[in-house]
Amino acid sequence: MFNPYAQGGWKNTDNPNALGSSGNFPPQPSIMGALPYPTLPGPPPTLLAFNFAAFNPSILNCTVTGPRERVYFRIATDAPMVGFTVFFNAENQPVAIIEWLESPVLEIRGILSKRPIRQWLELSENQSHRKMEARGKMFVWAPGGDYIFLYAPGVGEPELYAQVSRGENAVTLQLTGEAIRLGLLEVCVAATLLLQCGRNID
Repeated sequence: MFNPYAQGGWKNTDNPNALGSSGNFPPQPSIMGALPYPTLPGPPPTLLAFNFAAFNPSILNCTVTGPRERVYFRIATDAPMVGFTVFFNAENQPVAIIEWLESPVLEIRGILSKRPIRQWLELSENQSHRKMEARGKMFVWAPGGDYIFLYAPGVGEPELYAQVSRGENAVTLQLTGEAIRLGLLEVCVAATLLLQCGRNID
C-alpha cells in the first residue's frame, strides 16, 4: 500500500509506520493546531484526473494522460541530456526542466524561474507539509490518508485544489476546475513528479 509520508519527505509523528487509511478523505488537523486543513462541508468539487503511467522503469520516464485519454505530457530523464528531467507538452515542446544537481533545481517555462526545488517545495519545520508558491499565490501540500492534498491556507476554510494518489503502476493527479483556471496544471504535474520520484529534493 502507498505511504505518502515516505514519498514526500514527511514524518507521521503519531505512527511512523502508518500506511494511511483508505478512502478519499481530507487531511486531519495538525497536532499543533497551527495549520488549517481542508474540510468538505458540501459536495466534493469535480476533479479532473491526470494519470502518470507507462513507467519506464519509473515515474521519471512516463507519459501523463488526461481527460479522454489524451496525452498531455511526456516526461524523459537522462534523455536527451544526462542529469536532467524534461517535461514535453503534447506538441513535444519542453515546458519544464529539472536539473539533478546536489541541490536540484527546477524551471517551468513562463511560470517559474530557475530555482532550487528545496526553496520552491519547502518542507515545514515539523515536516508535516510542504509550501509551494505558484502564480503569485501560496499553497500547501499535505498528506492525509492515502492522498497528498494541495490547498491554499488562509482564514476560514482552505480551498482544495488538487490531490495525488499512487496505485501499483501509476500515479494519479486530480485537479479542481479552479486549479485549471488558475493555470496550475504544469505546476502540479512537476510537483507530483517531485513528490513521487523517490529522489532527494531537499
